Amino acid sequence: MNGDELSVDNGGHVGRERVCNLVASLLRGAQAAGFTDEALAAASGVSARCIKSYRVEGREPSLSAAMSLGAALGQPAVNAILSMIGYSARPMDANEAAPGVAVAEIIGGLQTIAEAAADGRIDHTEAPRCETAANKIIAAAARFQRGAAA
Repeated sequence: MNGDELSVDNGGHVGRERVCNLVASLLRGAQAAGFTDEALAAASGVSARCIKSYRVEGREPSLSAAMSLGAALGQPAVNAILSMIGYSARPMDANEAAPGVAVAEIIGGLQTIAEAAADGRIDHTEAPRCETAANKIIAAAARFQRGAAA
């Protein structure tokens, strides 16, 4: 293997031309559906000038721009982008726990147990708080697991 095979121009598994063509196609479809560049810019946070350059000039969007545009255009557009690497997505259910929330809940419960056990034992006055904390830890972990498995 020589250095040329790893060059930026090579593009890896998802080449520049493929990305540019897909994003341009999504943007042309959005335009045909009635989206203006300005409306898409407001929905995505990507400037109207950049959107036009992707659609008309075939310029390559950054990953953040492509994903922001996909999110603004909806799940089919996100899936079209992700399909370039063999993946698809679905919107998160409102009941799915965000990992950060689950971790914070678990840490809070662990802190309660650690404070109670700091003297090397958990006595009868600390046991109810520790049991409640343990139940909260289990519930947070279960919510996180259900969300990850969905």
